[in-house]
Amino acid sequence: MKYFLYSLCILLASSCVKKIDLDLPAYSSKLVVNGEFDSDTTISVQISRSLPIMQTSDSTGYLLQNATVTIFENGVSLGNASLFSGRYVMNKKPVVGASYDVEVSAPNYNKAKASLKMPNAIPVVASYDSFIGFDADGFEVGQLTVSMTDDPSTKNYYKFFIRYYSAGISTWFPLDIVSNDVVFLNNEKLGDGSYLFSDRTFSGKTKTLKFNIEASSVKGTPKFEISIKTFNEDYFNYLRQTDDYSQSGNGFSNDPVILRTNVSNGLGMVGGVSNTKKLLK
Repeated sequence: MKYFLYSLCILLASSCVKKIDLDLPAYSSKLVVNGEFDSDTTISVQISRSLPIMQTSDSTGYLLQNATVTIFENGVSLGNASLFSGRYVMNKKPVVGASYDVEVSAPNYNKAKASLKMPNAIPVVASYDSFIGFDADGFEVGQLTVSMTDDPSTKNYYKFFIRYYSAGISTWFPLDIVSNDVVFLNNEKLGDGSYLFSDRTFSGKTKTLKFNIEASSVKGTPKFEISIKTFNEDYFNYLRQTDDYSQSGNGFSNDPVILRTNVSNGLGMVGGVSNTKKLLK
């Protein structure tokens, strides 16, 4: 009897399945424009194309090498960027406070446009004291101090990054930051060793951060490079999304995400970044 009931359940379950044919519109690929206008580096963007959600690649690749990329600064054309090593570059650094438009066209695609405003630079002061005492184990300790003054006229977001130079192997490494400051609490560092935070707790004020550093970890003449990038909320959230996605599996073990975009008639993000750097040696 139980076998009969089991077979009956399977029959009833299968009879409840209804096949539905969906008449979906044909997929239309869009231009994807990605880049970071960093005041410390020359202009560079990557042009690619979107693919259907179930298709990760095809034999032709996704980067476009036949696009025309025109850069405008405060409404005036700077000319076309040149393709170099998979990116479209222009031998010019973006100007702090200026507005930029990136217009992209390619055969068989609608023209796309990204617009951005470069944020103002912030004052940064940095110093290093090679000896402030000894730690609990008797090792010498130095202290790195970084002060940044926030612009009170706007809501700012920051990417904070410090690296140190290892003279023994002539290589720069991200500094492992240990701090109880509120901007680092419950704030996981990004894959490159940097941190993202807003000016919420120090808007319009000078923020001073101090980091104790074991002298043994920076043998020889210590060298430090402090980089503080400033940008708007949209780019801040975009960086958060992409880093979370990357550290969660890059689509192999996590779900797809819908990224923010500032590209009209296309996809992608071009962020405007004011990069203040200080080199201590």
